[in-house]
This record gives sequence, C-alpha cells and structure tokens, in this order.
Amino acid sequence: MCLSRLIVGKYPSWNCRQLERRLKEIGCRLVRTSGGHRHYSNPFHPERLITFAWHPGDVPRGIIADIAEDLGVSRDEFYFKKF
Repeated sequence: MCLSRLIVGKYPSWNCRQLERRLKEIGCRLVRTSGGHRHYSNPFHPERLITFAWHPGDVPRGIIADIAEDLGVSRDEFYFKKF
C-alpha cells in the first residue's frame, strides 16, 4: 500500500462543529440562524457576515477557504494560528 495515498493534504477536513469551534476561537459570534444556515459576526470586517450551511459530514475545503478569505486571513492562519 502506498503511503502517499493516505495523505489527504495540508489542511484537515472539519465538520460543522469543528468549524464553529474555530470561528469562536477567532472571535466570531453567532448572530442568527436561517433554515440550515448559521450566520456569524466577522471580527475583522464588521460589515460582513460569515455564513455556512449546517449539515452532517465534512464542510468542503473550498467553503473553509472562502471563510478564511472573508475573514481576511490566509488559510494557514485560519487553520493553525492562535488568535
């Protein structure tokens, strides 16, 4: 078995609870829910909300990359920096 097939990438997969925990660590606060979506405050850009669908399973990495971009931080900072 090839070891490289076990390595998924630099950034881990997160489910909604893990993403929510990270957003709270950064300083985001839940503003409201709408259907299956949650809207969080953005501590770096107060005029923007961070929104994502709350569902079972992993949040797509592209959504997490978009959230990092909306926050104005790099993906490395979003995943690994202590705020």
